[in-house]
Amino acid sequence: MFGRKAAEKLDDAAAALHRAGGKAGDAVANTVIAPVRRKVDIGCTRCARGKCQAH
Repeated sequence: MFGRKAAEKLDDAAAALHRAGGKAGDAVANTVIAPVRRKVDIGCTRCARGKCQAH
């Protein structure tokens, strides 16, 4: 359904929300982005690019 580029954009948006909003940003990301991201069959793209701080 979604590809690597969509996964990158979703991961980057979730990271930006986390940086900008802290817990509130995480809540928005979990509510809005996570359901769509779960449909993507690709691992964390931020890890692959060396930008992930969560994993």
